[in-house]
Amino acid sequence: MQTPDPATEPAVTALRLRADGMEPAARRLGLKAGDQLEAINGLPFRGDEAALRAQLGARGGKALALQFRRGAETFLVLVDAARLGRWEAVPCPLPEGATPERVDPAGLQNFEVMRSAAGVYDLYPVAAPTLAVVAPPLWLLQMRLWAPGATLVAALAAAAVVHPLLGIGVWAAAGVWVRQSAAAFLRADRMMRGLAFEGAIAAKGEAAAHAAHLRLHPQDRYLFAPPTAQAAQAA
Repeated sequence: MQTPDPATEPAVTALRLRADGMEPAARRLGLKAGDQLEAINGLPFRGDEAALRAQLGARGGKALALQFRRGAETFLVLVDAARLGRWEAVPCPLPEGATPERVDPAGLQNFEVMRSAAGVYDLYPVAAPTLAVVAPPLWLLQMRLWAPGATLVAALAAAAVVHPLLGIGVWAAAGVWVRQSAAAFLRADRMMRGLAFEGAIAAKGEAAAHAAHLRLHPQDRYLFAPPTAQAAQAA
């Protein structure tokens, strides 16, 4: 039996995003040139661009959990767009002895991360939560969005004075408004607090998203951490 010649065997490759041709969908997730795709739904991905497009396209618009490597860091994002940018093949043999663990994308959601140069961060779900839709003023105030929250409370009070049904209508319209603009409100507010868009993290909930971020940046400090927690982190 002839022994395969390693020099003639096809290289095992993965994909890496190129600097030219980055698509808006990739930028919204904070992906950068050089990010290397390692796994899809927890299973190692080794293939070409056509194979990646086929996997994304076969989902019919449903999201996949893509794991990327950036330097020594790995992170997970939910992706539902077949076009992220231009790719290049890079040698990437499968790790020996690794036991892949399947990831169910249905249980994940994307969280947008805002971060300052000093390591202060905040994160929030990209999709507006239920509270933002059913109780928009409460959600705005809970998220420390004081200006839009105060504006909406004043509008609701004025509408209720004119007629209770008008107040109900304004409340319903506010739910639609906040659902469509929640991420934009948060991004603008956090930018005024000195934070900048960092990227996205896919996680099962907010606590898991915080844990995932702190694994990447263990010295970071949450924007709204109480003073005692801030002191403990500094120590």
